[in-house]
Amino acid sequence: MKIVIVGGGFGGVRTALALANKKNIEVKLISDQSYFEYHAALYRSATGRSPLEVAIPLSEFFSYAKNVEVIEDKIIKINEAEQRVIGQSTSTYGYDALVLATGNVTEYFGVKGLKEFAYGVKTIQEALKLKRHLHDQLLNAESERNYVVIGAGATGVELSAELTSYLKKIRQKHKIKHSFTVDLIEAGPRVLASMPKKFSSKVERRLKKLGVKTIFNTAVKAENVDDIQLPKGSIASHTVIWTAGVGNNSLFAENSKLFEFGKAGRAKVDQYLRTAPNIYVIGDSAVTKYTGMAQTALHDANFVASNLIRTSKGQSTSPYTPKRPI
Repeated sequence: MKIVIVGGGFGGVRTALALANKKNIEVKLISDQSYFEYHAALYRSATGRSPLEVAIPLSEFFSYAKNVEVIEDKIIKINEAEQRVIGQSTSTYGYDALVLATGNVTEYFGVKGLKEFAYGVKTIQEALKLKRHLHDQLLNAESERNYVVIGAGATGVELSAELTSYLKKIRQKHKIKHSFTVDLIEAGPRVLASMPKKFSSKVERRLKKLGVKTIFNTAVKAENVDDIQLPKGSIASHTVIWTAGVGNNSLFAENSKLFEFGKAGRAKVDQYLRTAPNIYVIGDSAVTKYTGMAQTALHDANFVASNLIRTSKGQSTSPYTPKRPI
């Protein structure tokens, strides 16, 4: 049984690991980069930590697996009729089962100037670019005074807290004495909206103690080279960090005839996480109850891998049951 997995994140890696060294199963794990990124901690690479903490070569996961081949390529087309996918390299990869675990990408929601001027922490490259910017600004005669983080989800909250202490540390090292602010802007009414209100309130108190100013019910209107525009007024800043928006991988839009879409462009799946008899969609790319969480991607991966193993043995498969992240 030939299985192609597209995506080297939590879902893709976990699926391949669960299929490693299984009889009668051949796995190709295809990713557009040669390493796994631990997205939840990428912000640390912008605030002094080593990139090695959050980037692991994919080959290291599968050195023991005789039936798993890791391929660096970007899949751009799915030919369902012929059961093959086509890479940017022009290579084609045939499959009996296709698992799409591509994760999400940054979405700017059409806000003018964000893509051009805002920094991000969704990839190693983005995090290191932000780190260089922070240090370059400190070496300038007019170093930054206002730092703005947009989006009070887990990444925005953790980044703003870490950024405050990191900036104090490196400013002290460079003997920069003038004050600075870290603003956390959220379009909704509180931080960590998916968590209980009691927990959000506790986090907000902690952020305030650390020196982070929270601004709620405020949707950013635009950004230019010198400031961020809000519904009422603006904040002068050359360091705006966008963590607020994600959308589905472009592979789905580019092959839109094969899918039905739900919120954020995610693919609708059946009770087996399929969009077609031989195509599975897992993790952030699928419309499921707890989509968007790393634990959900891992749960989805284990579920699909288990059913693929059953199929390879001629056994019946089980329907999907969502699992609430702990």
